Amino acid sequence: MNRFAQSLHLELRHIKKRPRYLILTTLGIVFSYVFFLTFMSEGQPERLPIAVVDHDASYLSRRLCHEINATQGVEVVAVYNNHSQARQAMQRQEIFAFLEIPKGTYSDILSFKRPHIALYANNTYLLGGSFTYKSLATISRLASGAVQREILRKKGYTDQAISGMIQPIELDTHTLSNPTANYQPYILTTMLPGIIGLMTLLMSVFVIHNELKRSPTGRLREMRDYPISSIWGQLFPYTFWFSLLMIMGNVVLFGFFHFTLLGSFWTLVIASVLFIVALQSMAVFLVGLLPDMHIAVCIGAIYGTLAFTMSGFSFPVCSMPSYMQGFSAIFPLRHYYLTCSEVAYFDSPAVQYLPHLVVLLAFTAMSFVGMMLIRKQINNRVSCLQ
Repeated sequence: MNRFAQSLHLELRHIKKRPRYLILTTLGIVFSYVFFLTFMSEGQPERLPIAVVDHDASYLSRRLCHEINATQGVEVVAVYNNHSQARQAMQRQEIFAFLEIPKGTYSDILSFKRPHIALYANNTYLLGGSFTYKSLATISRLASGAVQREILRKKGYTDQAISGMIQPIELDTHTLSNPTANYQPYILTTMLPGIIGLMTLLMSVFVIHNELKRSPTGRLREMRDYPISSIWGQLFPYTFWFSLLMIMGNVVLFGFFHFTLLGSFWTLVIASVLFIVALQSMAVFLVGLLPDMHIAVCIGAIYGTLAFTMSGFSFPVCSMPSYMQGFSAIFPLRHYYLTCSEVAYFDSPAVQYLPHLVVLLAFTAMSFVGMMLIRKQINNRVSCLQ
């Protein structure tokens, strides 16, 4: 039996004796998929609570409240008498935004004056604040257009002429690859694989460090003399398992939940396996760089968590400072995200995503650097034992 198979057999025995680490990690990944897929089942937040401060108490203000309630994104949960009540409700986190209609708004419109309606949104909560602001601003503009239409009709203008005055340029909008503006496809196709990648990184750091800590001298010499077969034989069960979880996760996202997939699913399979191997290579490097397991796990957690920001799915990398744009290239999740985008959403030719697959494969070079550092650690330990 060669050393790779021996190391693989030894690690399988360790997993059989202590399966709790792998089981808990797997349960954490499964919980993440179930949580996010059910939490965001509607695609985007709906019926967000807002309020109206109605000083006018007119037909127009009541109609405006009705129109706001008819929208899908927000729901009027209260109508207050003054500004302070609405502000206090916002501070108590009962509402995300409120619309204040001043007294005399309807009479000003009938007198051909220009009343002002105030909109207050709490952007402390970015998603809730931006959604409520967008919905209320849209309703306010539509209400303004409706008022102008009625006034122009009374002046004798035709509907065609009125349309040209209210909206002289009509936009024909096409949302590519995500026509319903669903938040799930462009968040979960990166966030959930990122969670698997983080678990892979931390588990690999723990497994290698634990082996270095508890192994007898003979096993340490074997790892020193044959690092590739010994370390990768030890990591192979986790490579297989986490790659399988990545592939099954993509089956769930693109199969059962019908996320947009214009390209080849097998390309995503290759990217998933390379993504897992790249993170395990970084784990080997961290173990060689940081002999203390606790520090290595902490640094690995920081590195894996920072990848969510630096991947570019939440904040575009092109808008980051130039030095941060280059820094994003050291995260495998960044290259997996770009590959997934090119394949799933645009069905791009191979020349577009192949460089990212090559970079993922190039991360394995970090494992060789890590092995050299691990050999140095083992030499120091063996010399101390002698």
